[in-house]
Amino acid sequence: MARTTYTFYYMHDPENESMGYVGMTTEPIQKRTRRHIQEAMSREHSPESDKNVWLREIIDRGLKPQVKELEITGYRDPAHAGQREAYWVAKMKEEGKSLTNMTTGGLGTPGLSIEVTEEHKLKLGEAATKFDKDESLEKAIKMRKEGATYKKIYDSLGMSRSNFYKKYKDKVAEALK
Repeated sequence: MARTTYTFYYMHDPENESMGYVGMTTEPIQKRTRRHIQEAMSREHSPESDKNVWLREIIDRGLKPQVKELEITGYRDPAHAGQREAYWVAKMKEEGKSLTNMTTGGLGTPGLSIEVTEEHKLKLGEAATKFDKDESLEKAIKMRKEGATYKKIYDSLGMSRSNFYKKYKDKVAEALK
């Protein structure tokens, strides 16, 4: 397996370096920063996330976020990169930075709140059991028979692409043979 180069960065308000966002990317930092800004301004991807609201506030002041490179390194296993991102999130917090990150860093945790309340735990439990029922599989098979794309199916089931593919794609394909 080849090594992938990861850049870890700290994006911050140009007027207040104590407020920001820690990220990692395999593309040039400038390109990733532009995509962060585009996502925030388009309001299509997590429009009310702390990071996107924060970015829009900076842009509304006629400014652009500043980016500081923290580290560039290569890993064969993406999990190592995720561990390193978690390290940088923790380090920035230790330095007193107020972060807009939704997670403590790492791979496989997008969208999870750092503080999980009892209400969140209940909702997560309901979501976890929701797709264990055959009703979802039956709905996916029916939609596919009617010509729906996999994207339309997993969106209608409220699932991520990766979860749908892991759990249902092969079963749907098998059912349609």
